[in-house]
Amino acid sequence: MTLAASAAWPAGADRGYVVAMSKPRARPFVKWAGGKQGIARALVGMFPKEYGRYFEPFLGGGSVLFAARPERATCGDENDWLLSCYVAIRDDWRRVAAILDGLPNTKADFLRIRAVRPDSLDLFTRAAHFIYLNKTCFRGLFRVNRKNQFNVPYGDYNRRYYDPAELAAAAEVLKGVEIRAGDFELTIAEARAGDFVYFDPPYYKLGGFADFNRYTQGQFRENDHVRLAAICRELDDRGVLWAVSNSETPFVRRLFDGYEMIPISNRREINLNAKGRDITELLVVNYEAEAERGLPFPDEEEFVSP
Repeated sequence: MTLAASAAWPAGADRGYVVAMSKPRARPFVKWAGGKQGIARALVGMFPKEYGRYFEPFLGGGSVLFAARPERATCGDENDWLLSCYVAIRDDWRRVAAILDGLPNTKADFLRIRAVRPDSLDLFTRAAHFIYLNKTCFRGLFRVNRKNQFNVPYGDYNRRYYDPAELAAAAEVLKGVEIRAGDFELTIAEARAGDFVYFDPPYYKLGGFADFNRYTQGQFRENDHVRLAAICRELDDRGVLWAVSNSETPFVRRLFDGYEMIPISNRREINLNAKGRDITELLVVNYEAEAERGLPFPDEEEFVSP
């Protein structure tokens, strides 16, 4: 399924929202397990200096996309609800914001909204429900059961659902993005020599399971990591540049043997165990990365969990 770009904001542009003239840097408007908020700009600093089209088939919370701000991009994910949220924000973020303004933050309302089937709603209400549940559920965790039903309990947090300026900044970046729902191979099918692909799959963990693997009804298992590595080698043969983020494990190192592997320090804020939040992961690349360009920026600590 392809969710192609549409025209600029329709008749919701006069709803009374005021966005500051000094535009903020675009950043994620939802919390996502495995997100790259703290290291996104450092990662982008290690991307190729020049490339054609940007591809990101595991979009998730969008941290890297918003930091990279590519002029032309194709991005995807297997989570249809997440992607339809991006489309709605891109097409008319003000309309989504207006719906959010009418959603009360109580446990009863949370359970009522959680029980609504996303596919029974229009695009903008579906996006508002997605953001609402993300901001009011326990620790902002997105998790579905085998029936593809959102099943995270209420979090009882007293905080706003969105920032108008941040939604506007995200919409501006998303204007140049083609969004595709489905397997990662579909998203990168049109990558050509000179293009760049950033892969951020559910991380491999010892035992064959991803670090967190319940974004969708399916699973991303060991054979999918093998398939990903094989596709990376095919892309390399075709002259496509790529970088892969994954866990620092012997399995991942074996899969990408022969390529440069850069250790990256990161934090997993969604981890309940504070001791387990500091991790080392790998950035695997098929080009000569300038690691010194990946040093943290002064404002990296500005991220506050939504």
